[in-house]
Amino acid sequence: EQLIHKTASGNIVRSKSEAIIDMFLHTNGIPFRYECPLRLSQTTIHPEFTIRHPRTGEQFYWEHFGMIDDPLYSKQFYSRIKLYISNGIYPSINLITTYETKTHPLTTEMVERIIEQYFL
Repeated sequence: EQLIHKTASGNIVRSKSEAIIDMFLHTNGIPFRYECPLRLSQTTIHPEFTIRHPRTGEQFYWEHFGMIDDPLYSKQFYSRIKLYISNGIYPSINLITTYETKTHPLTTEMVERIIEQYFL
């Protein structure tokens, strides 16, 4: 399923952006799982990252939307966010979302800031 980038944590991920997120979570000692099944309503999805806060134990999900400038992909994005919200998982509270387009890639600085804000 296009898992092509091996990370330091031992995961094999789909994109360089996911590899960056994986690397920062791993190097900061933040417990996480990659594409762990999550049952929401009658649907099972696989968030890119399921994260346990290292101090509080609270569960977070991190979805990276890497082709947000693609209209079909964007439509799927909105459906996914709606599914999360309807199941009590909210952006900026317990759902972390990152985005990129062809001209605005995800950067290591962005990931670093998010990890510091949520987990350190």
